[in-house]
Amino acid sequence: MSVESVKSAIIEFLASTTPEVLCIRGHWGTGKTHNWKTIAKDRRNKPGGVALNEYAYVSLFGLNTLGELKIQILQNTVVRAQIGDLASFATINNAVSTLERGAKKTVMQSFRALFGNRAETIASALGLLTSKQIICIDDLERKGPKLGSDEVLGFISYLKYERDCKIVLLLNDEALEGEDKKKFAAYLEKVVDRNLLFAPTPEESASIAIKEQNSLSLLVRNRCSELGIDNIRVIQKIDSAVEQIEPLLSAYQPDVLKDVATSIVLFCWMYHQPEIAPTLEFLKRHSRLSLSDNNNELTPQEFRWATRLDEYGFTNVDDLDLALMSGISNGYFTQESIDAHAADLNNRVLHREANARYRDAWASLHYSFAAGEEVVDSIMQSFKDEVAYLTAENLNNVVTLLRSFSMDGEIGEVIDAYIAAKSGAKDAFDASRIFLRDEKLDEEVEKRLDNAWNKQSQPRHIDQVFLQLGEDAFSAETLTALSSAHVDEYVRIFKAYEGDHLRTILAGVFQYRRIENASEPMVEIVAKAQEALIAIGKESRINAHRVKGWGVTIPKEEIAAQDDSGLTAASQA
Repeated sequence: MSVESVKSAIIEFLASTTPEVLCIRGHWGTGKTHNWKTIAKDRRNKPGGVALNEYAYVSLFGLNTLGELKIQILQNTVVRAQIGDLASFATINNAVSTLERGAKKTVMQSFRALFGNRAETIASALGLLTSKQIICIDDLERKGPKLGSDEVLGFISYLKYERDCKIVLLLNDEALEGEDKKKFAAYLEKVVDRNLLFAPTPEESASIAIKEQNSLSLLVRNRCSELGIDNIRVIQKIDSAVEQIEPLLSAYQPDVLKDVATSIVLFCWMYHQPEIAPTLEFLKRHSRLSLSDNNNELTPQEFRWATRLDEYGFTNVDDLDLALMSGISNGYFTQESIDAHAADLNNRVLHREANARYRDAWASLHYSFAAGEEVVDSIMQSFKDEVAYLTAENLNNVVTLLRSFSMDGEIGEVIDAYIAAKSGAKDAFDASRIFLRDEKLDEEVEKRLDNAWNKQSQPRHIDQVFLQLGEDAFSAETLTALSSAHVDEYVRIFKAYEGDHLRTILAGVFQYRRIENASEPMVEIVAKAQEALIAIGKESRINAHRVKGWGVTIPKEEIAAQDDSGLTAASQA
């Protein structure tokens, strides 16, 4: 039931003098208590808003007897004008002084004198004090273990029928367990007149939790809604975390804060509601491809997580994400931890913004019949302005465009701008990375890039080439170096490195097996790697077992013989 529907029911309940029981159920943190208190306090001063003159709010948290509950009702009883105010001896005295029956005032004076010493006597007298009033009983699911749900509901029934009270019961019924839950279900229908499920939409919860209307608050509110977060307390904690980190990102691009806020919404949800949110382990192995390629490997819960994460736009966990998760867990963020990783995000934001402006320049060419040839100049200028964040493919596209409009005189300047901006940038001059459709690579672009490559590149040691396969597997330098290396070099490398290093190397060389229409160098690399593993596997039974995990099977008769000590003939020699 929406917030507005429950609000209407509460307003009707407060305005009626008829003794009745209203039950409002809902998940923790969805705002049941906040909603009730806000409406009750708002209606207290409206003509006819609250029909009865006395009111008490009590929480069952930790209470183990009905006597304790009765005392709580007395302690927290206030007059209508004080609904929502903090109960105190002043408010209690006010409540008592307005009563017409002197007996209640007399018992109240006895309560003050004997409280703490004669609790049971006081509790038994509370039947005289509690009548014709509104009582809100909250947190039924958090009561003490000695107090049964059936006892509470029985007492509520007594208050309604014998003391002419109106009672509202607030609880998360899903948190009740075992026999207590069965008793609650059995008594509920007999005792409760109106049973409402308070289930605000994520949008409603976010609007309740975050009142501010600035752009960052609106972003957090919308992101919480996108993830389906309906717990108001969790949303407030998310908003607080974003407010805390905002000044730490003041030196970065504005979109960095937006990206970080988006991540914090997800990570706070995971931290504060681990029972329903994705796990960190799932996030680490999640990618946009997981949903389409590996959906048969996902559990139904993981499939729902993957769907929601894809819709949210989350793709992978990086070092900044881990720093943010640590800050959420610790309860604070530090400038040092943010600065250690935010620079990379800042660069990605700059890259994204530059590419957006560059695409806008091209849009005037592709999606307008009004603009003239000045758009070509605009594209060229945009390339120069954003060249630090553009690629060799962008360069070739601009040069091709300039040639088609006979602007060859501008081409040298454009290429110069690219080479100057990319000096020292890894693979920036690798023409093999330029994606071509039907067109050919511009000869001048290819020549100038090759020259720049030759001036800049310093051949890496073969060990470096192998060790950097995880990040640089498809450059011309890597493919040339590995395909031309001798098998003996593969054997040496495979035996020289262990652990994560060897895993990176073997995973790197065998990734070429998964590529359709692999190039000759890729085929050659896989063949040499397999030949090297065959040679290693033949050395011993343990190595034969190891290489089998990489798809290489060694016949038993080809494995070197071992003596009783486990040494092979080759090792003895």
